[in-house]
Amino acid sequence: MKFISIAKKDFKELTRDRRGLAMILLFPMFFMLVFGFAFGGMGQNEPHNLAVVNYDKGASMPLTGEQVNFGNNLTKVLEDSQYQDSDVHLFNVTLTTESEANEKIKQRDVDATLIIPENYSQSVVALITASFQSQVLSSTLPSTNLSSTLIIRGDTGYTGFGTTQGILTGVLEQYQDKMVGEIQKAITGSPGVTPDTYLQTRVESIPGTGSFTTFDFMAPGMIVFAILLLTTTVATGLTREVEKGTLSRLKLSKMTSFDLLFGGLIPWSLVAAAQVIILLIVAVLIGFHWQGGIYALLLAVLVGIIGGIASVSLGMIIAAFARNDRQAANLGTLISVPASFLVGAFFPLPSVVIANFWGQAFQLYDILPWTHVLSALRSTLTYGGGWETIAYQVGWAVLLTVILFVIGVGLFAKNRLQAEK
Repeated sequence: MKFISIAKKDFKELTRDRRGLAMILLFPMFFMLVFGFAFGGMGQNEPHNLAVVNYDKGASMPLTGEQVNFGNNLTKVLEDSQYQDSDVHLFNVTLTTESEANEKIKQRDVDATLIIPENYSQSVVALITASFQSQVLSSTLPSTNLSSTLIIRGDTGYTGFGTTQGILTGVLEQYQDKMVGEIQKAITGSPGVTPDTYLQTRVESIPGTGSFTTFDFMAPGMIVFAILLLTTTVATGLTREVEKGTLSRLKLSKMTSFDLLFGGLIPWSLVAAAQVIILLIVAVLIGFHWQGGIYALLLAVLVGIIGGIASVSLGMIIAAFARNDRQAANLGTLISVPASFLVGAFFPLPSVVIANFWGQAFQLYDILPWTHVLSALRSTLTYGGGWETIAYQVGWAVLLTVILFVIGVGLFAKNRLQAEK
C-alpha cells in the first residue's frame, strides 16, 4: 500500500503550498467570472447604446402655424422602443454632439450614432401638405420636398455596429410607415395609399475607419496585454534577488528602496517602449491599419512607458509577498492575465459607470491604469488622434501609476528591506 503513503506525502506538499494551490483553483475561476460577466447576457434581449445628434430646427404646421420638432419626437420614439413581448428597451439613447458621438464610438461607449438633419421637421410638414393637396385638393407638390436623410454612423468594422444599425433601420422603417398612416388617416379618415418615401437613411463610417476590421480594435489590446505580462517578469526577478541574497548585500550600502526600485524602472521602461514598437510593426505586417504616422507612434511609446511603469509597480507588490520565484510567477500570472481582460484588451466590457469627472464617465475598470493606457493607444494608433484626444486618459494613467508605484515601494521596503536606514 505504498501508493497511499505517496498520496499522503503529495497531498501534504500540495496543501502546504497554499499560494500555489490558490493559483490552481483561482485562475480558472477568474476566467469564468470575466467571460461570464462579459458574455453572460449574449443571446438575451439587451439595449444597444445609441448616440443621437439632433440638428432638427423644427417647422410650422400648415393652417395652424403651430411650431413642431419631429426630431424630438423621433428621439422619444427611439427611447421608448422595446423588444417585442418584453419590457426591455431596444436602445440606451444618449443625446450628444457630433464630435462627442464620434469619440464615444471610438471608445465603444456607443454602438452607433443617428444624425437627424436640420430639415427633418420640414420634410414631415411637406409630407402632410402633399398628402392634403393630393387627397383633398387633387394636386401634388414636387416630390423633392418630401425627402429627408438620416445618417447612421459608426465603426463599420465593429460587429456591435452592424447589429445596432440593422435594428435601428427596422425601427425607422416602422416609424415612417406609422407616421405616413397617421397623416393620411387624419386627412382622409383612412390610411389610404402610402406616398413616396419621405424618410431616407444613409450609413457611413466615422472618419478614417472605412476599411477597419476587428483586428484594428484588438491590436492595441495585444500591446497592453504584453505590457501587463511585465508584471510576472518583474515579480519573479525581484523575488529571485531576495532568494540569492543580493538585496542583503545591497542593504550594507547606503542604497535605499527608492534607489533600487526607481532604478529598475529605467530598463523595464525601455522594454515597454520596445514592445510597443515591435508589436506595432508585427501588427502592421499582418493587416493593422496604423493611423497618425510617426507622431502617433511617439505618443504610443510614451503611453506604453507609463503602462510599463504601472506593471513594474504591480510586480513590486507581488514580490513583497511571494516567498519564492515560483510563487511570484504564479501570482503574477494570476493577476496580470485576468487584469488584461478587465481593462478590455480582448473585448469590450459592459458599462459600469461609478462617477463622472470633467464631463466624462468614470467606470469601474478605470481604477486600473492600463484601462487608460489602452484607451490612449487606441485613440492614437487606431484612430490617429493627437495629444488633445489622449490627454485625459494619460492624466489618469499617470495619477494611478504614481499611486501604484508608491504602494509598491512602500510594501517592498517594509517586507524585504526592513534593515535599511
